[in-house]
Amino acid sequence: MDKILEFCAAKRTGTIIAVSIIAIFLVISLIRTYDFKTFQSIIDSGGDDWSLYARYALDIKDNGLLMPSVQGAYYFPASYLYSYFIAFCLALFGEKSVPIFIAQHLMLGLSIGFVYWAFRDKMNGLTSLIFLCTLFVFSIKDICKNYSALLLGENLALFTMALFFLCFIKGIEKKSLALQLTAASSLGLSILTRPNIVIFGLAFIPLVTAYYVRRGRAGYIKLAAFLLVFFLSSSLLLVRNYLVCKKPYLLPVQVSSMSFARMYHPIPSSVDLTRTNENFLYAKLHLSRDMVDYAEYALQKPRLFFGYYIKKALFCLGYMSPLSPVYGLRSHWLAMWAGYFLYLFFRIKDRARPEMWEAATHLFIICYYGTVIMSAPIHNYGFRMLIPVIFYVLVFAFLALDRLWAGARTYFNNIGTWR
Repeated sequence: MDKILEFCAAKRTGTIIAVSIIAIFLVISLIRTYDFKTFQSIIDSGGDDWSLYARYALDIKDNGLLMPSVQGAYYFPASYLYSYFIAFCLALFGEKSVPIFIAQHLMLGLSIGFVYWAFRDKMNGLTSLIFLCTLFVFSIKDICKNYSALLLGENLALFTMALFFLCFIKGIEKKSLALQLTAASSLGLSILTRPNIVIFGLAFIPLVTAYYVRRGRAGYIKLAAFLLVFFLSSSLLLVRNYLVCKKPYLLPVQVSSMSFARMYHPIPSSVDLTRTNENFLYAKLHLSRDMVDYAEYALQKPRLFFGYYIKKALFCLGYMSPLSPVYGLRSHWLAMWAGYFLYLFFRIKDRARPEMWEAATHLFIICYYGTVIMSAPIHNYGFRMLIPVIFYVLVFAFLALDRLWAGARTYFNNIGTWR
């Protein structure tokens, strides 16, 4: 038994399994039946995101990198960079849909490997192996089944964020500036892939600044290089918008959060909006009328107003029925979150100061979920908007499992000693 456990705990075993998982996704991509068998069928499918991405990618390939079919500032869909990923696939393989789907399956497998290699040293060898297998199960059940065969930006965002965490964590551990700068570039590109990641990017700047400043003069130079690469990689859309219409918009000029709220969280007719005129926020501070209308909604109907956001939070936890009955309950998500909160309990109990990798990962989880709960109509898109962050909640769930496992071993060892 000890030899079996030793074999399972070996890093080489985990690496072999991780590479095997990548190969499994390649096989799945080759034998899977796709709804969109041709690239033209995606374009002809209507006004869904995947159709628009396909049109823009073809425009990039045929007419240039500035995406001339969009004459003004880039507007919609949200994942600006994803159209360039598709255009790159078209340039390599021709106007075919299947090679894109194969690439997305491979990216999913690589993302699993990247997350495993980034965090495996933080947990026991056997626990890390179970973590790797669980990543595979979640990927099959949540991502491969539902989204890998569609043109959606989350497929790319999952990959770029996995690359960011791998390069950032290993770059710090190995003191490798090249890896750290690759992480900066990956984070910038991730913002262009899922705009809500910009909140994490902004919150990450003070964190990484504090890390580098503690390292003296050399740290200041590395910080300057990190921020420069980050800003350059995240400003590609800004450059495109400025060249096309002289407007340096950093992110897609989409419908505002207030407009989303009007569509997906309308103010009930029972709310007396005439009170807005007397509201201090509107009458004295002159805030946006739309914003103050929702402030009045919260004041007059707090149960309805806050109940909506509670339902969105439950949706993110895996209890989706209140907002999207078609998905019901995802029990494996509930188990994942139970592990995450158990980990937080252990850390608070220990009064432990988080390490850099831990602080960055928690910050990503908080910023990402906070953004989608507060501003995004997540239930209107299934659960695909949550894909880029799920793996990192799993990290802490398994760190909690590792803590329980270590406690159980200590307990039973003490019993054996006492006897």
